[in-house]
Amino acid sequence: MQIYLGITICLVAFLTVIDCAIPYYRTHSNFGSLGRRKVRQVQRDLTYRWPNNTVPYYVGNVTSTIKKSVRLAIEELQAWTCIRFQNVNEKYSDGDSVRIVDLGSCSSPIGRQQIGTQDVSLTKNCWGMGTAIHELMHAIGIEHTQSRSDRNRYLDILAQNIDNRDLPNFELLSPRLWANLVPYDYGSVMHYSADSFSNKDDEQTMLPKDRSFIETMGSMIPNFYDFDQINQYYQCYDSCRNAGQLANCANGGIPNPNNCQVCNCPMGYGGDLCDQRPEGCGSTLVATDRWQKQKLSVRFSRNDDQYFTFCNSWIVGPSDRTLQVIYEITSDSIRRQICSFGCYEGGIEVKHLQDPRITNDRDCCLNTPLNLTTTVNPLPVILYTSGATVTYDFSYRYV
Repeated sequence: MQIYLGITICLVAFLTVIDCAIPYYRTHSNFGSLGRRKVRQVQRDLTYRWPNNTVPYYVGNVTSTIKKSVRLAIEELQAWTCIRFQNVNEKYSDGDSVRIVDLGSCSSPIGRQQIGTQDVSLTKNCWGMGTAIHELMHAIGIEHTQSRSDRNRYLDILAQNIDNRDLPNFELLSPRLWANLVPYDYGSVMHYSADSFSNKDDEQTMLPKDRSFIETMGSMIPNFYDFDQINQYYQCYDSCRNAGQLANCANGGIPNPNNCQVCNCPMGYGGDLCDQRPEGCGSTLVATDRWQKQKLSVRFSRNDDQYFTFCNSWIVGPSDRTLQVIYEITSDSIRRQICSFGCYEGGIEVKHLQDPRITNDRDCCLNTPLNLTTTVNPLPVILYTSGATVTYDFSYRYV
């Protein structure tokens, strides 16, 4: 396992947690019970929400690269949620606003501070759309996943590998003040990597109870539950609950609050109703009762600068059968290149878990074959990269 460093100290100002520089991956029924479950990753005090679901903002002294990161992040957030970012000038005086600025860290207050102008800091090392989304989600009101009140059910904290000054970053949020609106997701863009704040090289500070998720934590890919949490917190779904025509979403999708006739789809699913393989590279592989072999690859596209290129494949078998898959990366040199906590450079995710919305265990490091058996059918297989061409040998059948 390669160790990826790039952590600075988080600060606490008044009652608002200020984010630290997160590890960046490069140095240069549709609603179900949502909103009704007993719910602590967002402020219970709703004054921290932005009025009318609108965040006035302007961009200050940041690089052109960071400006692009912010633009892409805003486009993504607005596509999935009812949050709107209103571009204003620095003399804006009609209420609170956000200034995007370089203060030497990747940081943001949590939610609207009611102080006039509040800063979201993105230095040149806060590279990529995923980092910008992380900080803007803080500004919207979302805290770190590993700080949730139920964290200890999912993580083991290795305090011996953390300096005393950094231990406050692992304190739990009070359930009296914070609400968990979505399941705990190791692949959330708001979750730190396994080696965050480590005081020793090659040592972890937190381990998932399910060790297969150790490479998943620290992702720079915003996932379904990240956007779902925003939509619940800002009551975005109300517009669709009152709509005349509502999309009948498959595979865990939820009607998009911006257009209730199409769906927000979990990763690995596409089409207006989440019942199709996502557009773009990838293929549909039809399983038989005999092992078949296939090489699955993803090649980076320059059009995906500041993010990842994805290839989505489906493995399909008879509806009453179980699928088996065995896969491993084909090149050990590529494995060494992409191996990191958070799989920042690329990897694979086979969506074998029963909840289609949640991030499954990702792999970018193992040099031995992985073997899975699942009733998920069709079975999404997601390859992604931020640079290297990544290829996996894949064997599959039904039983």
